[in-house]
Amino acid sequence: MKTDKRKKGSFLSLIIRNYLWFSFAVLLALMCIVVVINWMGEQHFSGLKTKKIKKFTEYLEEGNYEKFPSDILLGQKGAFVILDENFQMIYQSKSDMPKRFTEEELFFVNELGMKEKIKAIFYQDENENERILIQREKTKEGTEKNKKEYLLLDNSGTVLVNQMGFTGKNVNQKELDYIIKKGKNPVQYAKWEFKNKRGKSYTAVFRYEKKDAKKYLEFTKSMRVVQWLILPLYALIVAVFAVRLNHKVKRPLMALKESIVCYQKGQKLSNDNNGPDEFVEIGDDFVKLAQRLAESEERRKISDEEKQQMLADISHDLKTPITIIQGYAKAICDGVIKEENKQQYLQTIYHKSIVLNELINAFSEYSNLEHPDFRPVKTKVDICEYAREYLATKYNELVLGGFLIEVEIPEMIIWCQIDVQQVKRVFENLINNSVKHNKRGTMLFFSMKKEADTICISIGDNGTGIPKELAQMVFEPFVVGDESRNSRQGTGLGLAIAKKIVEAHDGVIELVKFPKEGLSTEFRIWMHTDKE
Repeated sequence: MKTDKRKKGSFLSLIIRNYLWFSFAVLLALMCIVVVINWMGEQHFSGLKTKKIKKFTEYLEEGNYEKFPSDILLGQKGAFVILDENFQMIYQSKSDMPKRFTEEELFFVNELGMKEKIKAIFYQDENENERILIQREKTKEGTEKNKKEYLLLDNSGTVLVNQMGFTGKNVNQKELDYIIKKGKNPVQYAKWEFKNKRGKSYTAVFRYEKKDAKKYLEFTKSMRVVQWLILPLYALIVAVFAVRLNHKVKRPLMALKESIVCYQKGQKLSNDNNGPDEFVEIGDDFVKLAQRLAESEERRKISDEEKQQMLADISHDLKTPITIIQGYAKAICDGVIKEENKQQYLQTIYHKSIVLNELINAFSEYSNLEHPDFRPVKTKVDICEYAREYLATKYNELVLGGFLIEVEIPEMIIWCQIDVQQVKRVFENLINNSVKHNKRGTMLFFSMKKEADTICISIGDNGTGIPKELAQMVFEPFVVGDESRNSRQGTGLGLAIAKKIVEAHDGVIELVKFPKEGLSTEFRIWMHTDKE
């Protein structure tokens, strides 16, 4: 089975795919944020930043102590002092930093780049003498090798056993307190021995904020929980989104599909779609489109019926004069007509040929006007002067026919873009309509009046008028004032042709329902005027 390459999957799957791409990007961004927060937390809780400090030791070696970024590297409570060879302070970054350290005190200060664990154990020996055992374990950063050292003191702090390389003979209370409270203090100390560019030895003692191991563990644990929750939470959000989207999108789409199926079956369409604005608008537009198509189909059927009726009318109208001409001509050829009656028969044949010619000309003209390529050839004329000239040539014909005409044309120039020959046909058809359907002595009326940017042309008479049953369809082809087609006058195309011509000029023609006083029939034409 061939697949339609135009189809790219269902609308729902399209939205879900785009949502997945978008949410994946959001998820990736969240993961990056978590990683960054984790890194920042690690930096915040990680205590002394040995590697970073060593990047800035050149300031210390050059003696530019003020440039050393102690607040960044050591924390807000951090500070440092520089001691010379005699352990005398030569620089102090903050006033609350101790100004002097003894050699013994510095012995218990951790070296920069070394991890140190130190503790003091109080116990009694076999002779019940109080003893203090100081244990220290050193590990160089970046290695797993450690060094364990011991220092045994009596209760007065005198050194009894020295496996630590301690140079003093006694550990005073200050040094002992430092060892005991070292794990509890919020700040810690570290030392770094260096030489300046002249080769002189110095010792830098750094005070830094101690790493809060408990808070750091809590922080890392919470970050792991967040990381593990993101994926299932993401999957849950996608599932909820898919279900909800399926409900919100599929329902209006199915309603639209039902409307299409109903239209295909010829059933009546409902306009009760609900849902997102776009779907409701699409549903409404489809219903309107279906209604317009139905109306168009109805108009097409009516047009087909009219064409069928027109063909029947044309056939009838042509058949009658042709039958008479054919019958009379055969009678003369067969010699059945007396000599004294031949002239009368020939005269009848001649008049019927004129009627037939008029019918053919009318049919041809109407057909030309119906053609989609028909366009009037317009020229700019003074419509008032044009009407006067036309009526001047028509006047004698009307008087000889026994009709009178009253004319009201303003004495002004009114320019219009018209097809001179076609507008003349409109005047001819309307006036001839009055002449053909009224008795001698009928008064015809022709007037013009400018209204804003239009010209109103009124043509009527005070004759018998148009029956009410014909008034609604007077501009339709083959409509005449006599029910019997055999006895009617004209082709029934005159007013239909006039309407086509006026509409081709973007104008309007109508049969006035209530004619002005003194008239029984009145046609009004509105056409656009042109700038002078």
